[in-house]
Amino acid sequence: MKPKRLILIASLICLTLVACGKKGNPVPKGLPVPAGVGDLRGDVKDGLLFISFTIPTKNMDGTDIKDLVGFRILKSCGGCGGGFEVWKNIALTDKQGYTIRNNRLYAYDDDLRQGFDYAYKVYAYTGKKVEGAASNVFSIKWRKPPAPPKEVKAAPEDGRVFLSWKREDNLSYNVYRPEKGIYPLFPVNLAPLSASQFTDANLQNGQQYRYEVRAVRVESGVPYEGEGTSVVATPEKQGPPAAPTGLKLQKKGGGVILTWVASSESDVVGYNVYRVFQGKTEKINAAIVKETSFVDNNPGREPYLSYYVTSVDFKGRESPPSKEAFVILAE
Repeated sequence: MKPKRLILIASLICLTLVACGKKGNPVPKGLPVPAGVGDLRGDVKDGLLFISFTIPTKNMDGTDIKDLVGFRILKSCGGCGGGFEVWKNIALTDKQGYTIRNNRLYAYDDDLRQGFDYAYKVYAYTGKKVEGAASNVFSIKWRKPPAPPKEVKAAPEDGRVFLSWKREDNLSYNVYRPEKGIYPLFPVNLAPLSASQFTDANLQNGQQYRYEVRAVRVESGVPYEGEGTSVVATPEKQGPPAAPTGLKLQKKGGGVILTWVASSESDVVGYNVYRVFQGKTEKINAAIVKETSFVDNNPGREPYLSYYVTSVDFKGRESPPSKEAFVILAE
């Protein structure tokens, strides 16, 4: 089983089929009845059918639902024989078999056959076993989604990743980026891509990102999205870091105190300090300076000196020199 599918199953563990499509128990007199779901829909993502709906908050009489505890999702298969039967019985206390994003509940169906017609509807129920009104019915003819894209590549750049793939006719594409191991329900692109490339910007340098590119084919107005091809990339700053700024010198006792402004670049790990006299330059720190100050305890007997500082990133790349600062040692 693919690692990606394991991530999905970890957050959406299938529930056991528990019953046939029987009528619910009679509603006890005087108890409020949950309003029916009105936006049940299905989306073909990652080669699966995701059934989703907004969790109702009101009863049919307009009052707030106080004790909603679960949903029965029914499924029918044209050509399989029989009518609607319970596909999933979701108890909200279980935290399994579904996921909720922005008050919308998602569950996926991977038991589908090419060319067959399927329909779904859902009922909410309360802790007092009161079943709500039926939802709208979502129907779909299952067609095989497109194969994973080929020749997918990821090129890291400064704060972004450039993705490319081999484009095929009559297909568009979606790019997904999992966050903290959470299965992504929505792509990072705002709309399906007709091109064969995408740039994901505003990323953190030095952090690894995993991407999955999936192909989409539209049939009879329904987008069928197939499984994806995964790549990883770690954006990083191109070239050396910028030079430090704000270098100041202060003569104190027999030494010179240097201070400067800390670099704002996340890949900078420290600084080097240089002393200059009569055109000769000498690096005077034995190890990378982690702070934004340094004391030159042995400036020598020169009447004057100048200094500059450089930034060093985690790859050992050194910036251009800062602006030199000058100090008079002997009046």
